[in-house]
Amino acid sequence: MELSKQVKLLIKTYKIFPSKKLGQNFLIKETALSFIKDSISPEQSKKYIEIGPGFLFLTEKVSPYVKEIFAIEKDKRFIPFYEEHTIENVKIIINDALKIKFDEFDADELFGNIPYNISTDLILKIIESKKIKRAVLLLQKEFAMRILSDVGGKNYSSITVLIDFFFDKKFLKTFPPHFFYPKPGVSSTLIELRKKKLNEEIDQELFFEIVRSAFAQRRKKIVNTLSTRFDREKVQKALKLSGIAFNRRAETLTLNDYKNLYEFLKNS
Repeated sequence: MELSKQVKLLIKTYKIFPSKKLGQNFLIKETALSFIKDSISPEQSKKYIEIGPGFLFLTEKVSPYVKEIFAIEKDKRFIPFYEEHTIENVKIIINDALKIKFDEFDADELFGNIPYNISTDLILKIIESKKIKRAVLLLQKEFAMRILSDVGGKNYSSITVLIDFFFDKKFLKTFPPHFFYPKPGVSSTLIELRKKKLNEEIDQELFFEIVRSAFAQRRKKIVNTLSTRFDREKVQKALKLSGIAFNRRAETLTLNDYKNLYEFLKNS
């Protein structure tokens, strides 16, 4: 049976009608599932975390090639379906992925079709994880473009800087709206994030604050945006030591600029 028909039949049978609140758009193209599976590059010796397994179509493609999958599904309506559709090396966890500590699992890679409303928070959880080293994520195209943006681009934002600090990033493929059911209003983009090896421990909370404060009011000068959160004299000193003009704006600063600001504000 064609995948789109299977999805619609399962929705009707188990009464799991797609929830806008949960951002549910089920992938219904076999070619897309195969591409994502290949992009994950599953290895028999590895364990993986999957976010939002839904009707297990991607899970079933990946599971024969891995040791184990910890599949985290927030929607309790799937419980009857999972009780009738078990996969030997897949452990279903009914819970909110944002409330689970990924490091509790013996897995260093993660994949999933990620709803827009949890995309930023999920990436922050991956950053905080000591174990997760790589993630293959299907994201709303607009959000993916922010991640993949270069300095000065219209999509360059605080999440771009955070991603660039912690990850090597890679564009994989964009899928059009008709690849999903129900059809969303935008395309989705598959990306890979691979954790960088940092030379030192970083105060993540402080770094996040600096970057977010800088981008809080994009039209304002960097000296003013940072001064809403940090002492103005310290901000001015950090900017001078970093060689950053006071009239610069957040989207013109490079990753190295933000690293320098972090170092000087951390020690001030």
